[in-house]
Amino acid sequence: MTHDDIEPLRARSLKDEFIERFEALILSGRFTPGQRVPSERELGTLFGVSRPVVHEGLRALEGRGLVTIESRRGVRVNDYRREGSIEMLLSILNYTSGRLSPELMNGILEMRLLFEAETARLAATRRTKEHLSALRDVLRREQAMVRPSVADVSLVDYDFHLAVAIASGNQIYPLLLNSFKRIYRTILEQFYTDPAVIRPVFEYHAALVGEIAAGREDGARDAMLDILRFGESNLRRIMGDQRAELRD
Repeated sequence: MTHDDIEPLRARSLKDEFIERFEALILSGRFTPGQRVPSERELGTLFGVSRPVVHEGLRALEGRGLVTIESRRGVRVNDYRREGSIEMLLSILNYTSGRLSPELMNGILEMRLLFEAETARLAATRRTKEHLSALRDVLRREQAMVRPSVADVSLVDYDFHLAVAIASGNQIYPLLLNSFKRIYRTILEQFYTDPAVIRPVFEYHAALVGEIAAGREDGARDAMLDILRFGESNLRRIMGDQRAELRD
């Protein structure tokens, strides 16, 4: 690698600023599904940027499923629930400053039951020595923790689930998990505000690794479901306690 191979860091572009602010207008309801937005020239005036910046930004937003650019008819706002991409989910989280709505929280938890139970089942049949070594390394990190911070225990928990996804042998599963990394970490950091859940989770992790190592598909799937159900029930309890504290 030479110095010519590395591009210098650049400040955030006007296009990125335009995209973020335009997303906020849609997510706040200022622009509604089916509505046609002002012309590129008008948007440039409203946002204080050039027409090429608006054009590039709208193209990026179309790629995320937020808008449709129709020749000679302008730009139409989409219903992002029907046409949005994974990037749209990350945009929603960014707009809400990491605070998940009940609907989004339920959707994430339900998705994990399907997605991660299958990664565990596949890991039991496809894991290699290297995969098992990586999983046991995470278990050793967990056992070595003494009064860990919320950030540290959230990270090691995420690393465990990523190691299971990699052990599944499916190249898409770890990529999907990483796409949700910010959301997962947000959930985990709420969950681990109660230190009483840490050791039980680590015990569940050890049980899952045992099932994967033994090559038991059903056992691995059920062990992952035990982890997820324990997490969901306690997360809802913790969030309920937090809401109660805010009301008092």
